[in-house]
Amino acid sequence: MDAGAEEAIVPALWGQDTFIEKTGGSEIMGQMWTFDDKAGRPCCLIPEATALFQERSALLLAGRREATFFYAARCYRYERPQALRYREFTQLGVEVLGDPERGLACSQALCIGFLDSLGLAYELDLRANRGLTYYLGGQGFEVRCPVLENQRQVVGGGAYAEGAGFGIGLERLAMALALQRGRETPTSS
Repeated sequence: MDAGAEEAIVPALWGQDTFIEKTGGSEIMGQMWTFDDKAGRPCCLIPEATALFQERSALLLAGRREATFFYAARCYRYERPQALRYREFTQLGVEVLGDPERGLACSQALCIGFLDSLGLAYELDLRANRGLTYYLGGQGFEVRCPVLENQRQVVGGGAYAEGAGFGIGLERLAMALALQRGRETPTSS
């Protein structure tokens, strides 16, 4: 599948302020691995990647009206590990910077095309309440795989002021595909 996207290298370590500002306030602090660097600056292991693209959109666009990026990022959440909910996970994503409406249509089409090419059985919710304040209108889209039982969400995305995009939880996607093909149980590790 050719999306005409440029690869973006996403760092694992970033300043805490980006995530506090972009994801809705200090409540995210309880979900992040946080610490101060040697200079005393508050840092964290990134809990997700979209906020980085929002913060750096002008730099990434470099004078262009629109640009599409793809990435694979290791992300970290400080929470109790559960079946298919890990402290460290891989997020595959696409971010379309520029016009949010056009970006949303493009990112949804790319997401659906990718999942369909894998033969994945899924449910698409185009009006999901994503719980992140950076999504326009507080809504985005989600892809859920019923075969995953309690942790069904595999994709989350939506439009934000600087564009639109989505992230895929690679471990959940791999498990959904394995379950669909009869190879695993949801609690397998």
